Amino acid sequence: MKIFLKDIKDRFPEFEILNYDDSAYFTGFSYDTRSDITGTIYIPIVGENFDGHSFIKTALENGATCSFCENSKSNFASDCNKPIILVDSIQEGLEKVLNYATSFIDKPIIAITGSTGKTTTKRMLVHILESEKKVLWSDHSNTVWGNAALLSKYDNQDVIVLECAMDRKGEIAWHVNSVDPDIGVLLNIGFVHAEKIGSIEDIYAEKKDLADYMRRNGKPLVLNIDDEMLRRIYDVYTKDYPLITFGKDEKADFRISDVNIDKDGTHFKFTYYDDNTLNVDLKVYGEGFAYDAMAAIIVANMLGISIEKCISEISTYESSEARFEKLEYEENLVIINDAYNANPSSMTMAVETFCKLYKEDYHTIAVLGDMKELGYACPSKHKEIGDIVRKCGFDEVYYIGDYYNEFGVGEKVDSADEVAALLNSRLAELQGRKTAILLKASNALNLYKVPDYLKKLGAI
Repeated sequence: MKIFLKDIKDRFPEFEILNYDDSAYFTGFSYDTRSDITGTIYIPIVGENFDGHSFIKTALENGATCSFCENSKSNFASDCNKPIILVDSIQEGLEKVLNYATSFIDKPIIAITGSTGKTTTKRMLVHILESEKKVLWSDHSNTVWGNAALLSKYDNQDVIVLECAMDRKGEIAWHVNSVDPDIGVLLNIGFVHAEKIGSIEDIYAEKKDLADYMRRNGKPLVLNIDDEMLRRIYDVYTKDYPLITFGKDEKADFRISDVNIDKDGTHFKFTYYDDNTLNVDLKVYGEGFAYDAMAAIIVANMLGISIEKCISEISTYESSEARFEKLEYEENLVIINDAYNANPSSMTMAVETFCKLYKEDYHTIAVLGDMKELGYACPSKHKEIGDIVRKCGFDEVYYIGDYYNEFGVGEKVDSADEVAALLNSRLAELQGRKTAILLKASNALNLYKVPDYLKKLGAI
């Protein structure tokens, strides 16, 4: 990627450029002055508690060749001697320039969004694709600026896979307008980031921006039609637009059936083109993973990987750290570490899957915690999860977080450290008994660290 400033000036005459240099160019995008930003255009991200404009001078001194700057904050660029692109907002400037830079990429760009399962679907898709293709992707990029930095690393790879997250209104539209995806994947709608977005209808409207973009540009959308809200999108699409659907619904193009979970993983069948039925065996646990895998198989097949190869490759995919990660210690102890994040859908899946696997043969301990950023739905959703936990009949339940009263079951603990100390004591008392422990909460509560704490305590 090599974008000349003179081309930006010609393309976007609405931008004023300070210290204009006809020979200046940038080779990528950056937003973190602590990383190697040589040759990049700096993006001063503006957040609730920080403003990257204060680092413009540092960025230019550290090797960035130019920077964005909002018109209202031009004082931050007053003593800079490298080009500064003045924009009304960083969002507008980045969207236009990133879209222009992306236009020089002639390989397919995949955009994946949804309330849950984005990262898993991305990883599953990459796992399949890498068996035959070079893939540009990242485990840590899901924002517009993060994906801008990722796209800077384009070096003629065969496929680019992007995860598109949001934590405020307008972010999905900003994302797709910036990166111009060739295939869109829309997984589900749920109460995630409701604190900032609003109601479930607001969340749906934001996620729907991906579908609207794909439809408007005549590009294929892969859609889960089992999701009640996403079904609305299916109902208004016509044959004039490329739509590929998956789910248990009989109208799905790829119809999922016979989902089964056992100690070896998750198993399901899918039927496509009416009468072709194939079996899929996954090494991960939970019905939701069948949907993630189905989406990954569909996209990989669209990109030229045979269905049979897709199934073969995905059967070797293993869960990543703290995503229903199965940790086995000797023969009597299993810890399911699923505390990377939590929302009503993933919490329900974790609790119900754990019960299916371990309720009969093990002494079961559930350590659960708050689901963050649910907004007005927080009390009711925590009560719903408490009801599910009560029905499952765990032998012991512990809860960490502010919504213990709404959760309404088990014993309250105050921190991940206290959880580790408590489990250390309980495991000593349960020595010799088959024991299974579930850890599930939002990342901020640090429950994902409990296995490491237990190692330090000598419990495992």
